[in-house]
Amino acid sequence: MWRDPSARVVADASPASQAPPPAARRYGKWPVALIATTRPLSSVVVGTLAASAVSAGEGGLTLRGVAAGLGMTALAMFGFAVNDIVDYDKDRAAGVQRPIATGTLSRQSAAWLAAALLVCAGLLSAIAGSGGMVLAITGAALLLYSPIAQRYPLTKGVCVAGLCCLPLYYGTQVGDRHFPWFSYAVLSCFVLGREVLMDAAELQGDTKAGIRTIAAVLGGRRTARIGATLMLASAAVLVALVRGHTAILAAVATFVSLACLFAWPGLSTDRRVQLSRLPMLLGSMALACGGA
Repeated sequence: MWRDPSARVVADASPASQAPPPAARRYGKWPVALIATTRPLSSVVVGTLAASAVSAGEGGLTLRGVAAGLGMTALAMFGFAVNDIVDYDKDRAAGVQRPIATGTLSRQSAAWLAAALLVCAGLLSAIAGSGGMVLAITGAALLLYSPIAQRYPLTKGVCVAGLCCLPLYYGTQVGDRHFPWFSYAVLSCFVLGREVLMDAAELQGDTKAGIRTIAAVLGGRRTARIGATLMLASAAVLVALVRGHTAILAAVATFVSLACLFAWPGLSTDRRVQLSRLPMLLGSMALACGGA
């Protein structure tokens, strides 16, 4: 669902010639490999979006809000683990240095991890008290994402953009709050832009794996410009959309930090994608708190 390139390093060697020690040194011991597989930083952004929507609807941080946020975080981690399991062959072909692809974490262990995270998400959803159906639909969508993305790679960005609306909708169900369609459109535009930017960063590895994304069609530089434009445009609209001093401040911080990120000379596209997690977190909080 929510892809993260922070662990993605494309090597020049073929999968057969890659040796486990570099990956082992990078990820360290087995527990660290578990953490790397679940992408906690990106997963927390997803959980924060749901928790902020609940908290805004209930007038403050509550047990239901915390449970909803942790539940969606666990579900996002589940999605990352499943994605890496399904993408094993593709990641090996692309030379991706992730625990499952390098053999630091076996697919069987990753499957047990994913199952445990799914159970945790269900238990936390029960504590949240409502929205269980949305959580179930999100889990099913995560299982379907990787096979669809592999078969139709040009649809990856759109799929992820749609998936990222579900945490916000889940928060509205738990917190009994309504968001207009335009809020979901702004969120989708931002996520789509980040996914397009990510396709530009991963062009070399995807090409090695035989995956033809939008970056292969338009070229890496043009794709990166399109992604950055979509992200900046959605951040600018967010400033005008949200209400309340805290939400406006967070939205302005989102736009300013993004503008600085893209204006910073010498940064690789991959590094820009990694650093965009902070603006994404700020934007999620702004939208959830002031977008209704």
